[in-house]
Order: sequence, then C-alpha cells, then structure tokens
Amino acid sequence: MSRTTTRSAAWLALVGDILQGRPDSREFPHAQVADLLLESFGAACCSLNVVDDAWVDHVVRGWPEGHLPTTPPSGVVLDATTHPLIRWYSVTGSPAPQTLGRVPRAVASADLVAEWSAFARPFGITHQLALPLRTGDGIEAYVVSRPDDDYDDADVELAGLVLPALTSLLAQHRALHGTPEESRGHGRDLGLTERELAVLRLLGAGLTAVAIAHRLRTSPRTVHKHLEHLYRKLGVRDRLMAVQRARDAGLLAPPVRPGGAGEPAPPIPSPRRGDRSAAAPAPPRAPARP
Repeated sequence: MSRTTTRSAAWLALVGDILQGRPDSREFPHAQVADLLLESFGAACCSLNVVDDAWVDHVVRGWPEGHLPTTPPSGVVLDATTHPLIRWYSVTGSPAPQTLGRVPRAVASADLVAEWSAFARPFGITHQLALPLRTGDGIEAYVVSRPDDDYDDADVELAGLVLPALTSLLAQHRALHGTPEESRGHGRDLGLTERELAVLRLLGAGLTAVAIAHRLRTSPRTVHKHLEHLYRKLGVRDRLMAVQRARDAGLLAPPVRPGGAGEPAPPIPSPRRGDRSAAAPAPPRAPARP
C-alpha cells in the first residue's frame, strides 16, 4: 500500500469518527487533526493561526505542545502583512492550500520574504504549508512547518483532498456552538448525530437546504439525506413539522422575537496600504455591514 493511500485512509477514518460522534462532543478535535497533519506531511510542528482585524497573527494553539515559543527570540513581532502566505490569502481570497515557496513575488517581494524568513528561522521554520479554514471574512488556517525539505506536488494534492472535509467538519461544529446541554441531551435520546443536529439547528434558523449545504460546506443532496433521517427520527413529514417537533422536544429554542439585536459581523481584514511590497495589490476594503 502506497504512502498516499495509507495517509488518505487515515484521514477517512478520522472524518468518519467525527461524523459518527454524538451531539455531546463539545470541543472540535484540533489536537487529533494536528497529529494527523504532522504525520501526513512529515512536519516538525503544526499550528492553528487566526489573523485578526488589527493584522496580528495569533497562534491559537500549537502542536507538539510547547514547540513554538510564546514570544519570538528577537522580541520583535512582525506585522502579519509581512507573512507571504497571509498576503497570498488576503490578495487572492483563495480557499486552496498553498506553500510558502509558491507565493509569487508579485504578492510577496524577495526583500519581504527574506525579512520574514529571518524572523521565522529561530523557530525552526523554513517551509510552510497552509490549509485555510476561512478566507475573505478573516484568515484562519492550519499551518504545518518544516525546517528542511520543501513541500512537493503530492503534499499539496493531499492537502487539497483533506481540506474540504476539515472545513465541513469545522462548519458543523460552529453550527452547534452554543447549543444548550439540555438540547444535546434530547438529541442523544433521539439518536441524532452531530451532523443531523447541526442541520436541524440551521433548519430552525430558517435556512433552505441549499443555504444549509453552503454553510456546512457540503452538497444540497447530502443535506436532503440528513433531512430524511431527521424526519424519520422526529416522526414528521416536512421541515415545518420538524422544526415544531424539535422545539416541542427541547431541541431548538423558541423563535427570536422581531427587533432583537443580532451578533455583529466580524470585520474583513485587508493588507495595510503603503507597506513595503508595492507590487502586491491590496483588495478593496469591504463595506461596513449593518
């Protein structure tokens, strides 16, 4: 069995384990994902990075634990717009995996790359591969790093295969975020999986099957299959009855009364203007959201 086949099988097993989980799984298994990323790509470390609206690159978590220091050895924290991969995702909005060495010089100049490399070298980081979980309304990604060999086409291809599953699973987890423990308990009693409860919550929020598919990074056909399972488990025939039955059973909160304040949308970051890489075009700032 080839190495690629073995790695693909390991990813399928992890995805299957998460999808078969019950609604009482409160935390997304970032550590399990990181372990498999490290193994699959022969990386020295893996991190979960989020770039905020002030253009600070936050390392939310790193694996192995303690591998990455909390502060740079130099004591200097660079503006996140100097990171070639962050510039790439900011400028292109691409949802695909990318490696540090493949970022065009039109996006990150040679001088900027050299400056960032000097900053990262004390961390034992020379080559990086990013798997973006979110771009456009912010940047969030798993980043795997190596000190020696660069990532090849096979690595990028594998990253492209596993990334859709990761983004879909994380979208499911976030759809369930804030679900009361009592509701999760009712879900367990009815035999609902996490995926089914996520679909049900989005259905209760008024989303169509197409919109649910977009939110969960899957296909409308798959969503309709989940709805068939939900209708059977809830003993109903359509979405309206399903939502009402779910509310009666304590699976969904009562509808929000008109006039309630919604959660403000996160700002969309863009590279700062006037930086040193003049060749890199900066995307227009998004208009303010109501």
